[in-house]
Amino acid sequence: METKVPLSVVVLTKNEASRLRDCLDSVRWADELLVVDDESQDDTSSLAESLGARVLHRKMDIEGRHRNWAHDQARHEWVLSLDADERVTPQLAQEIQTLLGGTPEHQTYAIPRRNYIGSRWIQHGGWYPSAQVKLFKRSVFRWEETTVHPRAFANCSCGTLKGDLLHYSYRNLTDFVEKMNRQTTLEAEKWVQDGRSMPFGTALWRAVDRFFRAYVGKRGYRDGFWGFIVAVMGGMYQLLSWAKYTERTRTCRVEDVVEPFRSIAVSQEHYNRKLLMSHLSSYRLAGELAREKSMLEIGCGSGYGAFYLSHLARRMVAIDMDPVVIAQARKLFQRLNLEYGAAQGTRLAFPDASFERVGMFQVIEHIPEKELPAFLREVSRVLTADGLYITSTLNLDYNLKGNPAKYVKADFHEKEFTESEYRALLGSVFPHVELYGLHPRWRYRLFHRLKRWGLDRWGSPGWNSIVQFYENLDTDDYVVRLGCWGAIDLIGICRKAPAPPGWTLPR
Repeated sequence: METKVPLSVVVLTKNEASRLRDCLDSVRWADELLVVDDESQDDTSSLAESLGARVLHRKMDIEGRHRNWAHDQARHEWVLSLDADERVTPQLAQEIQTLLGGTPEHQTYAIPRRNYIGSRWIQHGGWYPSAQVKLFKRSVFRWEETTVHPRAFANCSCGTLKGDLLHYSYRNLTDFVEKMNRQTTLEAEKWVQDGRSMPFGTALWRAVDRFFRAYVGKRGYRDGFWGFIVAVMGGMYQLLSWAKYTERTRTCRVEDVVEPFRSIAVSQEHYNRKLLMSHLSSYRLAGELAREKSMLEIGCGSGYGAFYLSHLARRMVAIDMDPVVIAQARKLFQRLNLEYGAAQGTRLAFPDASFERVGMFQVIEHIPEKELPAFLREVSRVLTADGLYITSTLNLDYNLKGNPAKYVKADFHEKEFTESEYRALLGSVFPHVELYGLHPRWRYRLFHRLKRWGLDRWGSPGWNSIVQFYENLDTDDYVVRLGCWGAIDLIGICRKAPAPPGWTLPR
């Protein structure tokens, strides 16, 4: 009986039934074949079992974390980490068997790889030997837990084997481009998560530098057509990653998203431009707090605000009690991460801790006062432990100033709030409440004063700067800050847990 080498070969798979057999056949001399499958829809799992592999199932989340988990499941201390598109050559197999049959000098080993596009081995441009740490003691080796191109960490010396690993990276040029598209998306997400700054000049320089290093410095020209293609694609990788990063991080102006639908807001929400922009200022703040988060909006009305938030949130759910406006919103505002539903906000049909953010803008005043505590408890229930509830309402103190006797509450409002009443209500449910005010900026205040003097009636409206100011009013004419005296609206940010050290509102 053939003696097996005390080695665990760990292979990561997802829909690899067409390539897995050749990979496993190249390492049958190892004592353990372990396949970790990422929810394959083909016959990958059954094929692996028929070939004598132990199969475990785990959904890929972060590449480095996924690899570390897979290696921790190995039975042996020595691990050979492979992908299904890799093959161990006979020379490399013999070298590993000899190495593990003796006393290895190192605890980690890098293995040269022959990278292929289709049947073409790319020998230059930095594609060969392109050695990677593939053989290691799992007790000393870890991958960086990041989404793409994780780095290897080991507190020990690393050797390099002589035998090659065959890496059939891409089936053809189409496969090459499709994988680059996926990888640049992950690269952009990594830059965003790391808070990295990536100016266009830096990305352009990296693109040019990568091309010339690959094509000239590393003699990619010797591979002819393919050498030129891979050098160009190497440069394009940087530019495409930058473009996706910029798309993710650039400011998404709420006015730009909502402007095509302003007539709906004016007619159905009874807003003029001044009221609409003050309302959208709360959405603007909420959007910054909702970046890459799951969010629920309660009382979404016509749906334009949820549509804006869906450009920033990872997942956006919007509900309203009026099925007619929900039906209209579904037709007008369609995005893959946006869902609408007709529901009562006081009875939320979601499991506990479903959302990282819950927003409600100029809606709390429509809820009967006796129902408010139960409603806020429902909001708290569906929030995650570190979640935020972002809510805005008009400032009754502001509306009462001047001549309180003449102020009349709107018929469709159940309850309007002063600052102290609003703080007390939110604090009755949430242990940590921060109350902010929406204030007009100095330019707004200046033009408001000039309008009160009647200067907006002078000359032609097309030339009157006061008229033009009000016609072009946007959310930049408002500022959100602590302190509610003189604020037009009140904005509460409620937490189920205290704010982390140094946390401030997005600017």
